[in-house]
Amino acid sequence: MRITLDQDQWDVSDDQLVSEALTQVSDRAHAQSRLVTSLKLGGSPITDRDLQPRLLSKLLKEVGPIDACSQNIQEIMTNAAPAITKFASTLQAEAQGFLTPLRMSGVIPSALDRWFGQLADYVELIQTAGPGRPVRGDLQGLSSWIQELLEARTIQDPIRMADILEFEIIPHLASSPH
Repeated sequence: MRITLDQDQWDVSDDQLVSEALTQVSDRAHAQSRLVTSLKLGGSPITDRDLQPRLLSKLLKEVGPIDACSQNIQEIMTNAAPAITKFASTLQAEAQGFLTPLRMSGVIPSALDRWFGQLADYVELIQTAGPGRPVRGDLQGLSSWIQELLEARTIQDPIRMADILEFEIIPHLASSPH
């Protein structure tokens, strides 16, 4: 069965699992600092939502050839810079909104858990920028403050949480260039 990734083509056994073939595609793209951005199986476009166990466990002869296109990760990050900046601003504004409830009522807002998840997504996104890319602030410093914030959350210390947000995390989000 023929697999195509951009201009690169190779043949694999028809009896190979779709999951194994897609792993090869991903590995080849990654080796070139690229990310697969579009994928076709048997001529039909598929998305990440289509990558379910039922499809992944099929043999290539059941689905047809694989055609994939990739893009340089740095290009993706450059194109995403405005969205990343907006995401950081949103995180910063939401964190500001937590300060009063934490300090005045001593209540840890339930929305803080969702915000933690978004902050983790942001850190992962910034890590993806990779070496040689300007990232928002000192990522290692931010990560240590996130850990401190989680510890304050665990011991239910809303004042400490507010202090870490206001004086450490929010400035990191506000000061870093993308």
